[in-house]
Amino acid sequence: MKGLVFLLLIFVFGFSKEMNLKKVEDNIYMVRGVDELPSLENAGFMSNAYGVLTEEGWVVIDTLSTPELSKKFLDQLQRVKRAPVKFAIITHYHPDHWYGAKTFKDAGAKMVAHRGLYELYKSGIAKSILEEANKNFRGLYKSVQLVEPDIVVDNYKKLKVGKEEFEIIAMTPAHTNSDLVIYMPKKKVLFAGDLVYQKRVPFMADRNASSKGWEEALKKMKNMDIKVLLGGHNDPMDKSAIDYTLGYITYLRQNIKKMKEEGKFIDEIKATLQDTPYKSDAMYQQFHNANIFKVDSELDVEP
Repeated sequence: MKGLVFLLLIFVFGFSKEMNLKKVEDNIYMVRGVDELPSLENAGFMSNAYGVLTEEGWVVIDTLSTPELSKKFLDQLQRVKRAPVKFAIITHYHPDHWYGAKTFKDAGAKMVAHRGLYELYKSGIAKSILEEANKNFRGLYKSVQLVEPDIVVDNYKKLKVGKEEFEIIAMTPAHTNSDLVIYMPKKKVLFAGDLVYQKRVPFMADRNASSKGWEEALKKMKNMDIKVLLGGHNDPMDKSAIDYTLGYITYLRQNIKKMKEEGKFIDEIKATLQDTPYKSDAMYQQFHNANIFKVDSELDVEP
């Protein structure tokens, strides 16, 4: 009965985590999701989204999980300045970054995404994934309508909006096979999607993820001139967050490889790696075991 009352309160008064727009740099704004898995209780608000105000209008990076969330985000941006949304750039195909995109497309934005997302959409697989996610999360995504990208990025694309430049760089395969990072060279700001975290364990178990590719992507980022790093989760970070994420991935790869060479099986590897230097970090309980299984399977097929 208490659970029913709680859900009713959420339905009537909105989700439990308030959405607050925060200015993080000159003309750059963000909303910060909770460090949780998606649920009806948090309304799927478990990732970040960003708006960059230019002379020509807004550029949005990631669009949250649902139309309800993305409409709240758009409304807050328009309260800062009523201006058109020129582009919505999706950092990868996971629901918490893509599923709110229709709000911005309806507002006139051109949607930018990696070819991996485009192909997922065109194949019909994205629709099947959405249907399955709705079942698994009790209808959380029932109002989502997937939209096709207008601009498809294979490797690199530069957008000039007003006086601002946005370098859109593919970093695949890593977290997924559709990862984009967005670099603003004048501000030295990097929007890193889900490739970089600080004191939060990354999710490495996507079917198209590559821990080896992720290591390579992070090493490329270390060579970039970055002043502020803005991720798909976490508060704003500095460049040291790259070392944290790279450290976790390398820790898993090296230890799992060593134990496999010693003839240990997955259950032994999993048991050995329960007590790690990362065990107190956010999302460890949710993601760590899945990451072990994924890296173990990757190492089986790596040359």
